[in-house]
Amino acid sequence: MKKSNRKPHALSMFLSLASCGLALSAALALSLPAAPAWAADVVPAAGAATADMELELTGIASSEGQILISVFASPEDWLKKPVAVVRAEASSQKDGRLLIKLGALPAGRLALNVAHDLNSNGRLDMNAMRMPTEPFAFSNNATGMFGPPKFDAALFEVKAGARLSVSLK
Repeated sequence: MKKSNRKPHALSMFLSLASCGLALSAALALSLPAAPAWAADVVPAAGAATADMELELTGIASSEGQILISVFASPEDWLKKPVAVVRAEASSQKDGRLLIKLGALPAGRLALNVAHDLNSNGRLDMNAMRMPTEPFAFSNNATGMFGPPKFDAALFEVKAGARLSVSLK
């Protein structure tokens, strides 16, 4: 019998660990696309209804790096194609808390994910098991089982002047 040189797939390794009774909970993959160095929102189409909101982020344990926020408008685009991307410097946090402006969000229901990019490499780092090694969160503090939460679990209604509260894990 010929021996395979292929490395085991991260998901199969994760599932075999989980079947051994280990309690593991974290997102397998968070997509945080690169954004310009300046904190910016994607400019909406002309005439589209928009609203400004605030994100109150808690649980920031370090002033190093940057906070990356991606906002998504549909289940098909969830964690793949954001409608807005915002960056904030973690050094702006005070007592583990930071208020971040989410400007010109499209009207309707959206979901977001947040990562504390400790080493400022522009992405959420993962270990060999594809589990995050940097703090992360989702709107509604949604959690998933064996991966990120479903889009519907992270949905919030866009309301001008409203404040979302999310805590990093």
